[in-house]
Amino acid sequence: MNFHAVKIKLDSGQLLNGWCTREGHQSVIFFTHGNGFASRVYQPMHEQLALKHDLLLLDVPGHGETPAAEFVGWNQTAEYLWHGINASAEFIADRELYAVGHSLGGMLTMLAEARHPLTFKSMVLLDPIMFPQPLLFLMHIVSKFGLTSAFHPLVKSTQRRRNSWADQQQAFDYFHNRKIFKNWTDAALQSYVQYALKEKESGLRLRCDPSLEAKWFATLPEKLWPSVKNLSVPVKIFMGQDTYPFSLRAGRQAIKANPLIELAVVPGGHCFMQEYPTDAASYVLNGLQQIKAAYKEGI
Repeated sequence: MNFHAVKIKLDSGQLLNGWCTREGHQSVIFFTHGNGFASRVYQPMHEQLALKHDLLLLDVPGHGETPAAEFVGWNQTAEYLWHGINASAEFIADRELYAVGHSLGGMLTMLAEARHPLTFKSMVLLDPIMFPQPLLFLMHIVSKFGLTSAFHPLVKSTQRRRNSWADQQQAFDYFHNRKIFKNWTDAALQSYVQYALKEKESGLRLRCDPSLEAKWFATLPEKLWPSVKNLSVPVKIFMGQDTYPFSLRAGRQAIKANPLIELAVVPGGHCFMQEYPTDAASYVLNGLQQIKAAYKEGI
């Protein structure tokens, strides 16, 4: 599997960089990564997906290959990604376009589809960071008073993250079995070290600065539940059984809000696709195939 660099400059001046594969498959998967990660971090899973589909991977601003820019929040970033897809029209051509996203990436993809219906043929969301309606209401109140950092445990801990390592081996050893990286395969963790960190004169640093990662945790999407209800393409959501409880509750709420959404709970945590990359690829491929077969039969 060979990845080719993608460099896009939108009319707004925003840069979106990433990667694509050019194997000549009849369909394309547009993949969006989670907060603090980069698209190539998911390499072990992508290797399986690329056997059936070409891939288009665009890094969110301040992550991976895309340089940091002014932070514009969830909905505007989703709009940037949608424009990035439009700018990739020549690559996509007349092929079917599917969306796959993890965590933040799943939500950005969903927001883009809700605002621009039928951009994708169907979507597979891997443990998207969703908020139940009561929690979202409370978080909006907390945010209005500028108290998010005090109430959200991930904001302060992220701001204090270590951000310097001598080399890749030191970084690998540091992250191995640590917090969210616990139970990752060695290949997945090596992909994180290789693609989520960058070389500096003093050693390695995170491509996504902890201050930016914390901003994502401290902010919220606008019109989340109207977007869920307005989705007009089939969506399969896969949640890790050990993921954040609030997110799993929201996933169950989503299937009640929109009959086009299906939910499956699978082994693993929030990053189950890094713990079980081969299984995760099977969930995606089988999910897309099931949707295609169902709609071919007119179900």
